[in-house]
Amino acid sequence: MDNSAYKIPTKDLFKLQNRTILVSGGLGGVGSPLIISILESGADVICLDLPEHPPDLERFHTIATENGALYFYYSVNVTDADQVSKGIQQAVKGLRHPLRGVVTTAGISGEFNAVDYPPEDFRRLFDLNVTGTFLVVQAAARGMREQKAAGSVVLIASMSGSVANKGVNTAAYNSSKAAVQQLARSLAAEWGNQSDSPPIRVNSISPGYIFTRLTTGALARPEVKAQWLDGSMLGRFSHAEEYRAPILFMLSDGSSFMTGADLRCDGGHTAW
Repeated sequence: MDNSAYKIPTKDLFKLQNRTILVSGGLGGVGSPLIISILESGADVICLDLPEHPPDLERFHTIATENGALYFYYSVNVTDADQVSKGIQQAVKGLRHPLRGVVTTAGISGEFNAVDYPPEDFRRLFDLNVTGTFLVVQAAARGMREQKAAGSVVLIASMSGSVANKGVNTAAYNSSKAAVQQLARSLAAEWGNQSDSPPIRVNSISPGYIFTRLTTGALARPEVKAQWLDGSMLGRFSHAEEYRAPILFMLSDGSSFMTGADLRCDGGHTAW
């Protein structure tokens, strides 16, 4: 098993050149600034999301060109196994650099009293947050194995996978993110030491409260906003851009001995 990453000079530990990174849900609040950072770090990017005509397409291409990188976009519903499999299979054909990383940012939230939660909404949330995550990393891992490329997979979980949120009823969302954390650990155990292919590291990252469209409704309620702020050791909410650095670290060779871990970036919320 190749363990030469420890020999990499410090100046090169966090570079992403000569590799391709796939990001699902890449047009979202966390995905969009992350893609820009990956391109600026020198990697080519494959973005998967729903819109057939995505906004900012030219902007991403411009940023890629400025950094000697390439940007590819594919309209894919991550809950459709056939679309995901064919889309990623098409995406990895003819890449100039091997697929070496995956970040799954696609997800939704939902607030209902559990006794009133419509079963179809519960299934839809789990289908996107959990099944959609699995389908993307499954298809990407096949591509990595075909290319004989070692890889790093980062699943976007949430601190809500470890604690219940004060002031909101989000049992389905919290449960789905707990499932994502456990999916990361389980895939890490399965893909880390295989005799027929290079290792694929799998980790999750659990953000705290972020200013995104998913939290807009809750933050509009003063009592919830006050509760959430009180729970932060830093006394504030996070911005999506603050998750760029930890995710870039997890994608890079600088985290070569990290797998099966959940990196909690929540402003200390769950440390009380």
